[in-house]
Amino acid sequence: MVFYRLTSLLSALLAFSVTVSALAQQDENPWAEVERPSSQQSASIGSYTNGCLAGAEQMPIRGEGFQLVRTGRNRHFGHPDTIRFLEEFSRRVARNDLGRIQIGDMSMPRGGPFNSGHRSHQQGLDIDIWFSQDWRADKRPLTEWERDNISPKPLADEQEHRLLEENWDPRVPKILRIASEDDRVARIFVHPTIKRKMCELAGDDNEWLRKVRPWWGHNYHFHVRLACPEGDAYCKPQRPPSGDPCGPDLDWWFSNEFYAMLRGETPAPERPEPKPLPLQCKQVLIAP
Repeated sequence: MVFYRLTSLLSALLAFSVTVSALAQQDENPWAEVERPSSQQSASIGSYTNGCLAGAEQMPIRGEGFQLVRTGRNRHFGHPDTIRFLEEFSRRVARNDLGRIQIGDMSMPRGGPFNSGHRSHQQGLDIDIWFSQDWRADKRPLTEWERDNISPKPLADEQEHRLLEENWDPRVPKILRIASEDDRVARIFVHPTIKRKMCELAGDDNEWLRKVRPWWGHNYHFHVRLACPEGDAYCKPQRPPSGDPCGPDLDWWFSNEFYAMLRGETPAPERPEPKPLPLQCKQVLIAP
C-alpha cells in the first residue's frame, strides 16, 4: 500500500513536470492563445488533468466576499456551476465574519492545458484560493496593479514541512470547513503541514476533513475541485476519498520514505506519456 502511494504520488508529480515542460517548449499552446469562451452549450469535458471547457463563464472581478487576484493571466473562467459555487461560498464566508477570499487561478477561456503553473484546472472545475486575506482586499477594492502584484503569505515552509506560526490565520479551518461540507466539492488540496495542523485542531470532529487532501506545493493557497456537473456526459469524475481523514495517508507525507523520495534515494517510476485531449475538445478549440 505504501509503495502504491509512493508510485502514484511520484507519477503525478512527474506527469506535471513533463506536461509543463513539453508545453513550455512548444512555440504556441493554442489553448493559452484563446482569449474568450466558445459560444457552445456549457460543458466540462474530459478529466481535471486532461480536458477542456465549452461555454465557459468569466468570474466577476469582485463581489460580496471575494476579490480576484492575478487577473492579468486571463485564467478566471469556469463552468457556470463553478461561478455559482464561488459566489455562494464567498457570500457564506463574508456573512460568517471570515473576511473576503482572494481567488487566484481558475481555468482559461476554453480550459485545456496551461503553459505553466498547473497540470489540472483544464475543465473549469478547479479553483485556487489564497490563504492570506490582504487587508487591502478586505477594506477596499484592489487596484489593477495590486491585483497582479500583491503576494500571498505562505502558511507552511515548502521544503521543511514546518508550519509558519507567525502567518497562521485561525479563520482558515472555518473557511475550509464551509467549502468541504458543500456537496458540490469533490476535493480540497492543501500542504501536508496545513492538513496536519487542522487535524490537530479538529480532534475527533474530523469527518469534514475527509475531502481535504495533502498535496505538495499548496502552502500559500488551497485548491478547491468541484464534482462533475450534473448532465455533463463527457466529464470524468474523481473517485470519492475514503479511509481515515487524518490517518496513514497523511502520516506518509512526514515519513522517511517520503523524504527519501525527495532526496532521490528512491527509484522513480517511468515517466507517463501525455495523453491526447478528448476528441470533443477539438471542436471546443475551433468553435466561434
